[in-house]
Amino acid sequence: MIFWKKKYLLLIVIFLTGKLFSLDLMVIGGLGNFSFDTSSESAIGAGKFKGSFFPLGLISIEDQITDTFGYTATAERDPVLRNILSCEMTIDAGLLQFSVGPLFSMFNSMNTFIRPGVYTSLGMEIPGIFFINLRGGATFGSSIENDYGMETSRIALGFWLPNLLSTLSVSSGKFSEFDTILIQDEFFRASYRADIYAKNVSYTISIEMGYQSLKRTYPADEDLIRAVFIGFETNVTIKPQFTFILGAEAPIFVWGKTPLEKAKDRMFFRAFTGFRWNIQRQNDEFIPLENMAEE
Repeated sequence: MIFWKKKYLLLIVIFLTGKLFSLDLMVIGGLGNFSFDTSSESAIGAGKFKGSFFPLGLISIEDQITDTFGYTATAERDPVLRNILSCEMTIDAGLLQFSVGPLFSMFNSMNTFIRPGVYTSLGMEIPGIFFINLRGGATFGSSIENDYGMETSRIALGFWLPNLLSTLSVSSGKFSEFDTILIQDEFFRASYRADIYAKNVSYTISIEMGYQSLKRTYPADEDLIRAVFIGFETNVTIKPQFTFILGAEAPIFVWGKTPLEKAKDRMFFRAFTGFRWNIQRQNDEFIPLENMAEE
């Protein structure tokens, strides 16, 4: 019995050690203020929308175990969906890609610390030509029975041109919380993103623009604010394994649903920075990019 326990322990250690050197790690942090006060229990109504500061955060670990199977684990802080932890198994079958796995809405209520759910996505891609991806997730059960719940969805369509990847996307999400009353936060976003790149250039530049709306619903009232926005992002490859990320976004026109109005003395923004780090496998032969170009 002791022998088998030691054997299983050794296999676990080998498994974890092997995966430690095969990860794509991404860490993002930031701040924004285009958000409603999520602690409010009454509508702004005829008042002014001044926004509320919120932190942005994302830690993602991704690995391709084989040519077909991989996994992605993500912890994220979102201004509408709050705290989310997910882990998905990914399957790449050539033209088709599929992923599924559990998600957990965590520490979003003093009564229920963890709400389980599921994430899933389905995509099709012809590299260098176009791709389409559908993605959705939700916690199990109703918010009235379980204190709170969340759901999210996204569809993206992209196509490649010389030195340009264009992506059209529509995403939405809802967080419902029930204490003494039911309050719901919702967002909707439709955008176009252009990723500009060039061969042998160590950085990419991305520009995104579109429309978004935020809605906070109370039992007898609601607040709705809308915006046309523009943003940028740059990814700078400092080393073959390390990429620096910097980005920002700002509404260029903001208006509310009557009687809500935008406060004239407020500027809204979202800014973030971070990095992507590729940790090579121990038994992989790493070939620097300049050597690959020579070959």
